[in-house]
Amino acid sequence: MDWTQALTIIGTLSAIIGGYVFLINKRFEDVNRRFEDVNRRIDRIEQDIRDIRTELKEMRKEITEIKVEMRKEITEIKVLLYKVLEIPHKEDNG
Repeated sequence: MDWTQALTIIGTLSAIIGGYVFLINKRFEDVNRRFEDVNRRIDRIEQDIRDIRTELKEMRKEITEIKVEMRKEITEIKVLLYKVLEIPHKEDNG
């Protein structure tokens, strides 16, 4: 085998390996883009979850306030009903 054949084989192998390296690099870039996309989606979902938690906290506060108001109003209604339905005592005429 002379030098020209050896250089031809080395050049061919270099080209083949270079092609594979290019394809592998392209695959890595594609996978990296997919990971970035998934990370963006996860970030959006996490933000949505934080927003939902905030809304739930606000709703809990509002529900608690409504419960307190309802209790007050029910108490007032009870007092008024007792006053309206109070049966006067008959005086004993003995």
